[in-house]
Amino acid sequence: MKISNTIIIYTPPSTKEQKSTLGKVKDILKKHKINYRLANRDKLGKNKLEGIELVIAVGGDGTFLRAAHFIGRQVLLGVNADVKNKEGFFMKADKSNFAEKLKKIMNGTANVRKLPRLEACINGKKIDSLALNEFFIGARKSYHAAKYVIKIGKRKERQKSSGILVATPTGSYAWAKSCCGKTLPLSSKKYQFVVREPYEGKVFKNYRLKYGVLGKAQKVDAVSEMLDGILVADSVGREHFLKSGSRVSVRLSSRHLSAVWE
Repeated sequence: MKISNTIIIYTPPSTKEQKSTLGKVKDILKKHKINYRLANRDKLGKNKLEGIELVIAVGGDGTFLRAAHFIGRQVLLGVNADVKNKEGFFMKADKSNFAEKLKKIMNGTANVRKLPRLEACINGKKIDSLALNEFFIGARKSYHAAKYVIKIGKRKERQKSSGILVATPTGSYAWAKSCCGKTLPLSSKKYQFVVREPYEGKVFKNYRLKYGVLGKAQKVDAVSEMLDGILVADSVGREHFLKSGSRVSVRLSSRHLSAVWE
């Protein structure tokens, strides 16, 4: 892969180790005479990635997910800024092996995996964010109950819960896993939905649609009964507000993410 221009998307370093990792990445790019730009993860826009072939996310998984929201056909490499303190599920490089990973990308031997993403519509209009891990549908405040009607195919029911997670295979190793979802193989062509903390009482009861694995042709539909509902991608995207009556639809996207893997 020929790399003329790259961008480093980073979380502002707060420790000596994080500063050291960011400095190492910049030094190695300079050594290979690769032009690069710097971008704070919180000040991103799609215009910043114009003309870029390689995107390097330096930080933790949140930085990787944030960068993924602005990527089209570029390749994304995650660099763990602090391996002792950051989980780094997506971060396949660190300061000790970044030079080796970069060489593999340059000579075309890097393992680039196509990761599925999800797309969503609100009231029939597609939102601009794609989710690499999951979409969350629920109340804006975590201590408020989410009320909605969920529909999967011809089945639908009214529910009260802490919200719905619609998760990709990579997302099945993250938030959805802690909500008792199943881990799917990363090569899976399917995705899943998980209802968080379903409440059952006199009115809301006998739920059948609390969890399910879905195929490419299927989608998750929900009609909000909340005044303060939101739809958000990967917990790092823009919050899209849902009123009572707002209709949400989530499905697999045809636009995958190309990420350096292993």
